[in-house]
Amino acid sequence: MTASPRRAPHTTGPLTALPGYDADAPALAVDRLRVEFPATRTRARATVVDGASFHVAPGETLALVGESGSGKSLTARATLGILPPGATATGGSVRLHGVDLLRLSPRRLRSLRGRHLAMVFQDALAALNPVLPIGHQIAEALLVHERTSRREAARHTADLLEQVHIPDPARRMRHYPHQFSGGMRQR
Repeated sequence: MTASPRRAPHTTGPLTALPGYDADAPALAVDRLRVEFPATRTRARATVVDGASFHVAPGETLALVGESGSGKSLTARATLGILPPGATATGGSVRLHGVDLLRLSPRRLRSLRGRHLAMVFQDALAALNPVLPIGHQIAEALLVHERTSRREAARHTADLLEQVHIPDPARRMRHYPHQFSGGMRQR
């Protein structure tokens, strides 16, 4: 997980208007997170994440490492409020600059996704549309969440590709996902 690489804490937008916002708080603080699946006729209630805790400062990178099935993806999904059907965050807190995301309404949480929160899924090739150039896909997200012009979105897209060390970003943004290595797609 990576905290937003922005130059300074957010000072405007949907996040700063929420109760509990604190620009000096960790960008992301997960404390004693618990995720459960309910009991069924054939299975007892299953706790799949039990007590996950970590803090991420602005610009810092944190890797969740563990065995297959250890709860890494469910921890990340709980952070974004996109748990699979039946799964519930039943304890702990997930705070973005002090705002407890687990206590927000679905509408409020949606307003933060893409602008303040995002996730890079494990299979980057499946996450990208194979018939659209990479630059178009990044710019589309910027147009939706940043409310910017197409020209500014294209410039910002090239800047983002450069930040993650994609060579010749102005040219590469016209390339399709299959023309990038697996590591480049994840970046």
